[in-house]
Amino acid sequence: MRAVRLSLMLALATGLVGCKTGGDEAPAKTALVEEADDIATGSLPRGDFRIEPGVRQWYGERGAALPIGNRLPYCHGFGCEFKTAIAMGPEELATVAGLFARNGGSPEAERHAIDLADQWWEKLAAPQLGGPPDKRGSELGDAHKLGQTDCLDEATNTTTLMVWLERNGLLKYHHVQRPESRGAFLYAHATAVMTDKTTGIDWIADSWMRDSGDPIDVMPLETWFSLAYVDPVS
Repeated sequence: MRAVRLSLMLALATGLVGCKTGGDEAPAKTALVEEADDIATGSLPRGDFRIEPGVRQWYGERGAALPIGNRLPYCHGFGCEFKTAIAMGPEELATVAGLFARNGGSPEAERHAIDLADQWWEKLAAPQLGGPPDKRGSELGDAHKLGQTDCLDEATNTTTLMVWLERNGLLKYHHVQRPESRGAFLYAHATAVMTDKTTGIDWIADSWMRDSGDPIDVMPLETWFSLAYVDPVS
């Protein structure tokens, strides 16, 4: 199963199938911002925080900096063609911490908080991207446009948010994994993934088929896989 998933990820990464509808993808070779590991420099406690090798690889494939500073890369334009740095300072951290304080205490509650945080994250970023708010899905005519995203952008942006949440100690019950993919051709699709540390079950956080700032899809990864060939507009 992992080999199948890997082959699908490679297909998505090269822009040959699925939600990447804007032509061949050529990831930038230089990251958006310099990477400074706050844990390594001592500005954050080590704790249990770690970024999985697969997550690091994902950002390398996108040509985006790892989300380990306080200026987070936000991908748009399809296939991370554009990357805009979104500042996440004490005020933003306090806002999101409040969401988790009001919606915590269990893995299920934390997943709801992640949904709310992702809605907030998209609303925060939208005015800074230079275009209109993102529309659900990926239309060919929206490729190469500021502010519009395909599923590779969405999977990256949600992963970026979740890494930032975990790094700041807001994820108590989940650990961020490399995005996964399903389907092929018109049905190929990527999503952000997290593991429930209490059960070992992988869950997805998927905002691709939602307008910017709308509630996202959160479900077990295996359930998401089972929907691979369901009509995405139904």
